[in-house]
This record gives sequence, structure tokens and C-alpha cells, in this order.
Amino acid sequence: MSLSLRHRYLFLAAVLVGALVLAAGCTQESEAASADTSSTTGPGNLTYYTEDLPPYSYVENGTLQGLSVDLLEVITGKMGDEVSREEVHLVSWTEGYQAALTRNATVLFPTARTPEREHSFKWVGPIYSDRYVLFAGRDRAITITGPDDLNQYQIGVVANDSAIQQLLALGVNRSQIVEETNASAIITGLEGDEIDLWCYPEAAGRYLAEQETDNAYTYRVVYTLQETSIYYAFSKDIPDSRVQSFQLALDALKCEEDTAGVSTYERIVGRYIPSIGLAQLNYLTEEWAPFNYQEGGNVTGISVDILEAVFEKVGVNRTRADVRIVPLAEGFQAAQKNTSTVLFAIVRTPEREPLYKWAGPFTRARFVLFAPMSRNIAIASPEDLNRYRIGAVNDSIENDLLTGLGVNASRLVPGQTPEDLLRMLEEGEIDLWATGDLAGRHQMLRSGVDPDAYEIVYTLSENDFYYIFSKDVPDTLVNTFQQALDLVRNQKDEQGVSEYERIIYRYLGVGCVRQTFTDEAVIALVNTTAAAIEKNAPDTFRRINAGEAPYRDPKNPALYVFVYDTNVTMVAHADNIQLVGMNFKGKTDVTGKPFRDEIVAGAQENGTGWVEYVYVNPVETNLYYKTTYYRLTRGSDGNSYVVCSGNFKPCDV
Repeated sequence: MSLSLRHRYLFLAAVLVGALVLAAGCTQESEAASADTSSTTGPGNLTYYTEDLPPYSYVENGTLQGLSVDLLEVITGKMGDEVSREEVHLVSWTEGYQAALTRNATVLFPTARTPEREHSFKWVGPIYSDRYVLFAGRDRAITITGPDDLNQYQIGVVANDSAIQQLLALGVNRSQIVEETNASAIITGLEGDEIDLWCYPEAAGRYLAEQETDNAYTYRVVYTLQETSIYYAFSKDIPDSRVQSFQLALDALKCEEDTAGVSTYERIVGRYIPSIGLAQLNYLTEEWAPFNYQEGGNVTGISVDILEAVFEKVGVNRTRADVRIVPLAEGFQAAQKNTSTVLFAIVRTPEREPLYKWAGPFTRARFVLFAPMSRNIAIASPEDLNRYRIGAVNDSIENDLLTGLGVNASRLVPGQTPEDLLRMLEEGEIDLWATGDLAGRHQMLRSGVDPDAYEIVYTLSENDFYYIFSKDVPDTLVNTFQQALDLVRNQKDEQGVSEYERIIYRYLGVGCVRQTFTDEAVIALVNTTAAAIEKNAPDTFRRINAGEAPYRDPKNPALYVFVYDTNVTMVAHADNIQLVGMNFKGKTDVTGKPFRDEIVAGAQENGTGWVEYVYVNPVETNLYYKTTYYRLTRGSDGNSYVVCSGNFKPCDV
């Protein structure tokens, strides 16, 4: 494997390999690992080579980092002769591979252990494992169902990579394999349509995609090859006893556990591998339906369902059963104590901003004041609020909103849970209840209280909701969580609906929204785009997919254009490039309406028109009624296209 990268991290979903040794053997292994360090081939007397291959080894801020680098320091430290990262030589894969083959007292890592290499080295590991996949270039609607489908494509690989042998074993012709010195050159080939597919470890491939395009999912995985284990490769001259000491030290790391039951090895791996690191965190939420609440002994709600969907995308071995409901104040205390905590669903405020790390937003809600209908309370201005006793959950955003409006602290009545506050409102202990509009109504129904007996007398604010992470959680884990959350929002299933849309529809249904631009602006954008396609279709599609203006309005991001061909395949999309190349024939919105077929059929029959359906709003985060204008046009390439843009319906329609 070989790669030359800049220094950021990517979403890495892989399967942990190597069984942990029995705890009973740890003491013996540790003693054996630390013995015999006086040998001339001790850890410090070897020469170490690695390549630039995140997350295993890479340079960040001038320092060598990575999973295999951290492990090496701890392993050799356990052996009594720590090798620092400054002693490791960062070279090209070919140089390091040749050194380990031809020179004495050398160690090369990370190295894929393959049958062809088995007798060329001595091995310590596994460090980890990754699976080789085939990435398809952007805008390419390539489908691979089996090895026979590979014969029509040119496949890029890195020279001397084990991917070559895997492809040959699948029956790929040698003439189809395009070897490059590094993966960056393969990306260039993909972008220029000089190659069709890229064979590479999935984790490193997504990392590079993020570097080059700011999106780890720009390139689609269209086929999965075999999983390969990653090792430290020792030159053949190194004594077996020394290699065995390395192995025993690594095994010891895999079985020594901290008070949380997590091994030293897993802690190191968790810094770099999100599927492992995210599984080590504590997940807390409060009772605040319909976003997060307990029902039938299970934790459920919008944010919990989304969390499980993120777990599935990343490959985290956790479920809603690992989420604990606590009072909000307790959750904030845990997150502020750097206890590897995730707390949700939380509103982002300037006061909270520096205290945590953030992922989201994932939905939006309105904070309001409920009052008994029988009281006939009217709030004309914020000044009126100081005439009433207002209940709010301890440390909740409602408190900040009220004090921000000038409400005196003496008028605020704290409560531990929404249930407590509803009881206080019913019993006359408070006059107003500050909560979410949906949360308040849901709590009334759960408590057997008639929601029609209460009314909303004032709106405090509308806010987006986030998952917050304690500051000790590595940025790599938070970034991966965010990427997976974006994937849950944007990736469509076989029906053409995202998991996010299904969750929102299940709990909230469909809403309306205040319009920020006119239908005339929509028509003008469609006409402008159609004229550009008629003049230069390829360049226009490129600019649309890049989200450039005017195809995505920088002031109104909900105003964007998208284009189908006459077979209902998305050829360009200014807001969600993941949809490009997908065929949507027969696919529907979350309500079951095949709106894309209606758009294309309407365009072919009438030329222009409007179609209404349900869709996600990129600005407001929830599901809303949308009406889209379409126009049939002929591109400069001679093909017919349907150009579309839409507007979300206002609440008064």
C-alpha cells in the first residue's frame, strides 16, 4: 500500500481483527516482552520504515502520527527500550519495502500480510485490518454485481500494492490494471475519466477523497474485495525471540483493561478508528419527547433513531440500549468533566459553544410558552413575562432564552423534568411552562392531559439541535460522526428516500415554512440553467455539481437547481452531489409519491410545469411540502434534459 496525503482525517469504518489474549496470560506476556533487551537487535537497535498512510502513519504539524506509530511507542516502551516516533523513517512505500527485503535489522509498517509476502518477512500483529474496495469516479453510474462485470473497466492501483494480486485472482486482465506511483495520481485519472475504478483500502481511499473534494463520499464503493490484515514486517535476520517479544508486548496491550473495561490497545485504536472510538463513549440524553424519551422500557425518539442510523453507517457496535436518560443538568456536568461523553439533543448557543465539540444540526424545533386556556393570558411583549411565574427545566435552553428577554431570575421556577413542570402547571404552581411546542404537546398526551386545555401564548425562538461531545473526545471521532450524520440526511435508499426523511416523517410528519425567495426566482433560475446547458452542457453540469452560483444561491441555499435526463437519472445536483448518477425511475418521496417520474413525464408532454411533493429543506432541516418547476431543454451534446428548481410551501397556503 502506498499513499501521499495531506494531514486531515477521514471517516474510517473497518472491522476490528485479532482476538484478545486471555487476561490470565497478560502477566507472563508482559514479563516476556520486557526481557532480553540487551540484545543488539533490541527495539532501539532496529531501523523502522513507514509510509504516509493515514490513519496508520502520517505527519501532522511536523510530527509523525498514526495508529501504528502510537502502538510502536507503547509496545517498545513495554519492552523497556522505547522507540520514539522521531526515530522512524517516513519514506515512499517502494523504498521502505525494498529496505525491509534487502537490509538487515529493519522493520516496515504498516504492511499487508499476504500469501505472496508470507515468507519474505517475520510478522508481528495484526495491528488492524482494512478491506479493499473498488471506488467509482464521480458522475459515473457504474454497477458491479460480480467479477465478470470488471472486464470492461480500467482500474487504477498503486504500484506494488497487494490490490494487484487480488484483481488478478478475480480474473481481471493485466492490461486493465493501471499502475501509478501514488493514489493522488489515481484521483487525477478518475477525475479526467482516464480510469474508471480505483482499487484501494476503503479507509485510506475515503481519507484521500476528503482531502481532494472535501467530501469523503465523493467516490462510491461499487465492489468489495477481500479484507487484509495489517502487520509490522521484520527483516528475516532478526531473531525469532526478538520478534516474539514484540508480539507478546502487543498481545499484552490487547488484554490489559482500564476501569471501564477497555484495553490499552482499544484506547489507542479508538483515537483513530471511529467505529472503535465511538463505541467507547457514554451516550446521555434527557427526557424531552419527541426527540428523546423513554417508552415501554426503551429509549426512543427522533435523536435516538438518528443516532442509531449513524452507528450503522460508521459500523459502531452500539444501539439505543446503550443510551442513558438523565436530568439535563447531570448530562451537562458529565460532558464538562471530559468523561468521553455525548449529550443530545442540545441547542447551540454562544455561551455553550466553547465548552463542547458539536455535530449537527439534525432537526429544528420551536420553544414556546404554554398557558391554561382558562387563564386567558396574553403576552404582548417580553416585558409582560415578568408578571408571571415561568417553569423551565434546570439548565435548559429555555432559561437562557427567558433571561435573554429580560425575565427576572426570581420569576423562573426550576423543574427536574417536563413531567414535573406539567404537574406544576396543572396544579397552579406556575403560570407558564417554557418548553418545545412538540415536546409540550407530547408530554401532555403521555400524561393523560388534554392538549386542547392549553395554548401557546408566546414563541421564544426557533432553534436547531445538535449532538455535543466532551472536549476530550478526539476531533477525528467528532468529524466522522458529522460525516455519517450528513450521510444519514442525504443518502437515498432503493425507494429514493433517506433514512433521515423516514425518521422525521415518523415522528413529525410534514410541515410548512416561511418562504425566503419567490416562485419567480425559481423560474428564472431554471431558465438561466437551461440556456447554459444549451450552450455548454458538460461545463454547466460541472458547475452545478460544484454548487457554484447561480446554480446554488449563496444567500438562499434552499434555492438550487437539479437536472434529470429523460430516463430519470440525476445528471447534476447543486445541493447533494451524492444523488448524481442515480436512476430515480419508480422512486418516491417519503409519502410514496413518484414525483421524479411525474416531473420527467410532465416535461416530455408539456415542456414546463409544476409538481408538488414532500422533501427535506437544506436550511430548515425538517420535512416540508415542496413545489418544483421543471423545463425540458436540449443540451449542446444533443441530449434532452429536464431542468428543475423548487420552493417550499408557506404556512398560509
